[in-house]
Amino acid sequence: MHPHLIDLLADPRSRSPLTLEPDAASVDGEITAGFLRSQDGTRYEIREGVARMVPDVDSSVTVDEGATQRSFGAKWAQYEEAEKDHLADFQYRWFDERFGFAGDEEFASFLEGRRAILDAGTGPGLCAARCARLGSAPVVGMDLSESVTAAHRRYADQANLDYIQGDILNPPFAPGTFDLVVADQVLHHTPDCVGAFARMAELVAPGGQIAAYVYRKKPIIRELVDDHVIDLTSRLSFEQCLELSEQLTELGRELSRTEARVTLERGVPLLGIEPGEHDVQRLVYWTMLKCFWNEELGWHQSVLVNYDWYSPVFRSRHTEEEVLGWCSDAGLEVEHLNVIESGISVRASRAR
Repeated sequence: MHPHLIDLLADPRSRSPLTLEPDAASVDGEITAGFLRSQDGTRYEIREGVARMVPDVDSSVTVDEGATQRSFGAKWAQYEEAEKDHLADFQYRWFDERFGFAGDEEFASFLEGRRAILDAGTGPGLCAARCARLGSAPVVGMDLSESVTAAHRRYADQANLDYIQGDILNPPFAPGTFDLVVADQVLHHTPDCVGAFARMAELVAPGGQIAAYVYRKKPIIRELVDDHVIDLTSRLSFEQCLELSEQLTELGRELSRTEARVTLERGVPLLGIEPGEHDVQRLVYWTMLKCFWNEELGWHQSVLVNYDWYSPVFRSRHTEEEVLGWCSDAGLEVEHLNVIESGISVRASRAR
């Protein structure tokens, strides 16, 4: 943890400033262990160079007894270092497609002049690391799971990058702290997606922006199947859910490799099946059952994408109208909107 991070952090309950206790340990200018203290005396541990800013009470951890935290911690622990590089390349391209950037050069230009950046729900820390690499502003990657510990070790050489353990619904920052808040593929995994968006929007400074992606509501058969299967998977162990994810990945892969297509003159609009030509795997995937497969990502990462859907406790789905309403309620102006089958990406700004 770099000392400048203290100026960005606040008590997640009161949003009041924090001070570093004098007996903290440091190595080469980085704080590696110790405690941060709030004005009311609450202490937050710094362990392995990461500030642990999750409150003991009044957090999403108490809502689901840590299940979301364990689920994602187990997921990110499955990735080898080489796989993280592969995933990063894929995720960076997909991020740019959804949020309206042409690649590193344009995204770097977008980051220029920003004073502080938050990547909320950072997972293995990929987006936070990219923001730090392409820009000069302090970047904070925050996640509820222990993934931040591995992310800190992996990107320890980036002087403008820190990782913290924190809760999106109880963020350890004062309102208006960041010029850019990224909440990509994470808000729908909280117990209150609407509230989570509002909490993240509060952190956006005048002239700043938020970039968020949430799952989109699917056609009725897929929604009904999802609800029923997720009710079953919520009772599975990590190993059992991973096994199911492998089975569904095999189904998606084999359907995809048939290269089968069907043409429907009428479609079934009531069930969300449009007229026209359909790839059979995608038809099943979007309208009936999530069985993800991506040839570029390969077997292991495709399995983890399916696990990402079936394991976490919370996975809300939303409409374009809902997302636009959240922006309006937060006083944000939409700069870019991308709606695809899987989800809704929005980049919105706060007036200066």
